Amino acid sequence: MKRDVRDRSSRQSAVPFVKDLCRHAYGARVSFHMPGHKQRPSRNPDLACLWGDGLFRSDLSEIGGLDYLHAPQGALRQAQALAAEAFGADATLFLVNGSTVGNHAALLSCVGAGQKVLMPRASHRSVYAGVLLSDAVPVFLPPLAHPDAAVPLAADLEPMEALLKAHPDIAAVHITSPSYYGTASDVAACARLAHRYGVPLLVDEAHGAHFGFHPALPPSALECGADLVIQSTHKTLGSLYQSSMLHLKRGRVDARRVEQVLAMLQSSSPSALLLASLDAARATMATEGRALLDQTVTLAEQARAKIRTLRGLWCYGHDLVGAGGVQAVDPTKLMIRVSGLRLTGFEARDLLREHHGVEVELADPEHVLCSLTLQDTAESVAALIHGLQHLPCLCGREGGRNQRALQACWPRMPEQAMGTRAATFAPSRPCAFREAMGQVCAESVIPYPPGIPVLLPGERIDAQALAFLEAWIAEGAHIVGAADPDLKTIQVVA
Repeated sequence: MKRDVRDRSSRQSAVPFVKDLCRHAYGARVSFHMPGHKQRPSRNPDLACLWGDGLFRSDLSEIGGLDYLHAPQGALRQAQALAAEAFGADATLFLVNGSTVGNHAALLSCVGAGQKVLMPRASHRSVYAGVLLSDAVPVFLPPLAHPDAAVPLAADLEPMEALLKAHPDIAAVHITSPSYYGTASDVAACARLAHRYGVPLLVDEAHGAHFGFHPALPPSALECGADLVIQSTHKTLGSLYQSSMLHLKRGRVDARRVEQVLAMLQSSSPSALLLASLDAARATMATEGRALLDQTVTLAEQARAKIRTLRGLWCYGHDLVGAGGVQAVDPTKLMIRVSGLRLTGFEARDLLREHHGVEVELADPEHVLCSLTLQDTAESVAALIHGLQHLPCLCGREGGRNQRALQACWPRMPEQAMGTRAATFAPSRPCAFREAMGQVCAESVIPYPPGIPVLLPGERIDAQALAFLEAWIAEGAHIVGAADPDLKTIQVVA
């Protein structure tokens, strides 16, 4: 057994695509093909100073012998096979359009036009785009607010089973785990439930690429029996922004179909830089991930303990488990409640940025979220703690504010008056916000964070949705998906 582990480690230290890219980047040749920069530094002096010539040398196309993403035969095929081994998949496909394209491909591969997909209302906007592209019919799990944190954090099993019973024609189940806040659903139970009803479980694990590499972290969705898993490698493992991976288990998902769909959705000119960063990130995690995560988890737990001693603040952890569908918590995510200082998360975010140069991952009406990764150090954590310690002085307020009523009262899902796809492509017009009640929405209206749609195309706009949106905008939330992000108008079906 020890020899097997050593042999695997030896294999995983290889970076076949990175090596092949180096060979092509620094080989002696004269190029008369794309890209147009011909591997030479930019003529713009600022860009040349910013990037140097290494980036341009490495920004190559498949012309000239570099392995090609859409028909890998050599180094890239080896790199994806190593990734599948490292993450425990039967096959892994590299993504250069982020986890967004992974969610699109998952739905287009597993759910056909007119077929139903069971999914939480609290799904990423890319999942909704996948539903639209596939012309699938969504069956929604309603958002369940956690009783302590007062935001939806996980998928609830009980209504999931009820909906599978009520809709025997559901073709797939798609869940998001972990949530943006780092809370994991009971993915193993979801997988067993989906499989009992004969359908695949698709998991948006964008924020959990590091799961499975350390015992203090939740198990990965692949370990839990998921059939297709999408991970944002760039979020937690250090690959370049926009680079992700799609992992699958054979049996309930047609791997060839997934490859065909990705070939249609992803750029036909994939970035060698993104692909190389995926190869390198996998090698690092497979050979050093446990040791590197030791430090990350330790730093996060030390920060959590310190934050809990600060006046007016609280940092959630394993106290979230056991309610609201939460099965496990990622300790590297610091979900910090700031409402004890009579601050919104948006205000705390701005104060930390302006006065201490600290950028948080997200803010909502009651919290800020900070994400620790392999690159964090004692110094970076100390800077965060220093900024948090000074929040009371900066805001000059303390105690008394309670926004639970705002966050917990998620509006009921509106009446579906038209199909999502039909409403999206129907002629539409802008309607004044206060005059939109009763109209059929023609766009997605999503307060961010946490990114749960209040209105989707085809839904009839009601008073509860309008009141909720008005309250969240007043608190400082941003609206995504809408043509008018200030929501002075809403696009409605003409």
